[in-house]
Amino acid sequence: MAGRTRTSVILAICFAIGTLVPVAAAQDRPLVIIVVDFQRIVRESAAAATVRQQIDELRNAYQGEFTRIEEELRAVEAELAEQRQVLPDEEFLRLGRDFEQRVTEAQRQAQYRRAALDRALDEAMNQIQSSLLDVIANLAEREGANVVLSRSNVVMVDQELDFTEEALAELDSVQPHVDVSVPEQQ
Repeated sequence: MAGRTRTSVILAICFAIGTLVPVAAAQDRPLVIIVVDFQRIVRESAAAATVRQQIDELRNAYQGEFTRIEEELRAVEAELAEQRQVLPDEEFLRLGRDFEQRVTEAQRQAQYRRAALDRALDEAMNQIQSSLLDVIANLAEREGANVVLSRSNVVMVDQELDFTEEALAELDSVQPHVDVSVPEQQ
């Protein structure tokens, strides 16, 4: 849901970039419209590819770590089950509580890592979108456009008005890479 809201805000900003023209100036010059496929640019940009690669690597590393922890916990659980008959009740209960605490801590750690990874992805994609807005603003200025429309809001458009490829190339030029930063758990 947050992604849709953010996209709506970004689209509104894109639209506003092209439409915030003083009324007098708009009357003196012809309407110049450019169209860009905002979602496609973000999705296909070089920076987005680097973000996806980093996120996949982090996700795989976390999954490997969680698999290892899960295997350790299963071994502890099996050992605890074997010792049930030989340990005094108090000792078994203490070990059982310790085991449950380890399980709870592992679950908390996994949940934190997933949330941190999601936040890091959002932050990285926000950087790309912010750079794209700058690219679109510069492109609109160079082209003398006073209206910028998102391709998703246009049913049909003359290809001469579609500046998606130019915006994508410029974004790749100004921001070919974004570093994904996942904060460590405190």
